[in-house]
Amino acid sequence: MTAFLQQLGAKIADRWLVNLLLPGLLWLCCAAVAAQLGWGHAVEPRAAEPLVRRLAEQRSAAQAVLIVVGVFGSGAAIGLVAMGLAAVLRRAWALPGSSTAPARWLREWRRRRWDAADRIAVRHRTDILNSVDPSAGLVGPEYRDALARRESIGLERPERPTWIGDRWMATGIRIHRAYGLDLSVVWPRLWTVLPDVPRGDITAAQLAYQESSVLVSWGVLYGGVGLFWWPALIVTVILAVAGVLKARDAISSLCELVESACDLYSHSLAEQLRVPCPGQVTQEAGRAINALLRRKELPLE
Repeated sequence: MTAFLQQLGAKIADRWLVNLLLPGLLWLCCAAVAAQLGWGHAVEPRAAEPLVRRLAEQRSAAQAVLIVVGVFGSGAAIGLVAMGLAAVLRRAWALPGSSTAPARWLREWRRRRWDAADRIAVRHRTDILNSVDPSAGLVGPEYRDALARRESIGLERPERPTWIGDRWMATGIRIHRAYGLDLSVVWPRLWTVLPDVPRGDITAAQLAYQESSVLVSWGVLYGGVGLFWWPALIVTVILAVAGVLKARDAISSLCELVESACDLYSHSLAEQLRVPCPGQVTQEAGRAINALLRRKELPLE
């Protein structure tokens, strides 16, 4: 038990150091340089000499301790701000398309793009079905490319302002279409019957998604510094782009894992709930599971 607690404490300390303190200290250093140099002398080393002289001044031990504690405390506080901002970003990515006017505009813009890509894909599909020429197989790659362009916008017609929100919503739609299951109701119970391996994979994908949102939040914070020192804007762009790309990859992996868990283990959930399901989970069995988990009366046979 002692060894376990020591290992747990070491992991917590490592995560606190890597995720909170060090990034916060780097941001503080960038903010101090920005305050000293500004836009006018952004890349002039001589302009930083007053800051270097102030740091090199002789101080008493008490003053040094206070400065160190203040710097480390400020770094940790900035790290906590980044974590909180990351949580806000994750909620913003999942906003419904009718929540605010900007969200509606983004949803409509994504819908127009999806509809245009869908029309192209349908046209290619119609050409393939209507063609009697054996060389029509050459149209196949064009159809696949059209499907790929449409799916890059959304697996389903967009209902959310962001790709990430739509990707998660599409997972629920696809699971309901296949099995009649309401993912929001079923998932907490399905999680309890999953083996350790899929649980670990899903947890890793969730952690990657959270880390990506933290990366974007640091980009936002560096953007604030960039208002006073333009080189910080370069860091902002790099962190924001890398974070969004990582978030898309992470949520795509997470959704695929969730769908796989429903494909492979929804029958086990039906057995645990004593819902009649002799073979693959059907729409009727899925609706019965939903009704049971919502504490409603099961549908009559």
